Amino acid sequence: FAGLLFFLRPRWLLGWLKGMAVFGIIVFGLYALAIAVNLSAYQSLEGMKTVATISTSQEGEQIWRVTLETADGNATVRTLRGDQWQIDARIIRFAGPIRWLGVAPGYRLERLGGRYTSLEQERSAPRTVIGLSDATWPDLWELDRQFNLPFVEGVYGNATFMPMRDGAIFDVRLSASGLVAVPVNDQARAAVQLWDQ
Repeated sequence: FAGLLFFLRPRWLLGWLKGMAVFGIIVFGLYALAIAVNLSAYQSLEGMKTVATISTSQEGEQIWRVTLETADGNATVRTLRGDQWQIDARIIRFAGPIRWLGVAPGYRLERLGGRYTSLEQERSAPRTVIGLSDATWPDLWELDRQFNLPFVEGVYGNATFMPMRDGAIFDVRLSASGLVAVPVNDQARAAVQLWDQ
């Protein structure tokens, strides 16, 4: 009966429909704005590409100077402890209307860390984790992980742990599914071969 009252006053019904349509457009616009603001902290990801180069040189027993050079030419030099390194990235992929607009997935390098091969050392020795990006608000990636946002998929990509060796150079390549570390020079290839045995 209450639903039939809408049809007795059609002007009220049309006003309500217009108001809901405007409200929907405003909500969609705010959502699109949040995505656009957040994407400014990410770099475009199209196909498999090299996003960073990592080189290691030994400074002491299980102490390494690691140079990370990103695809845009920025270099970070830090000291890592351990026997292996790992780099992590946040990847945002899109679906539905956002993908139809041609918006490519984006990535942001998140952190670089060291790890020991010995379980005892891993539990007790000092570890090194280096942040590679600043926090942004709103954090679309984190919001998607918590609330499963529509048209957005936040993926955590990480390269497998790779061995550190004096003079080794690795390329870090990224696709929409994750990171892959590729040895570039002989020292890196030898480190991976010894590590696999």
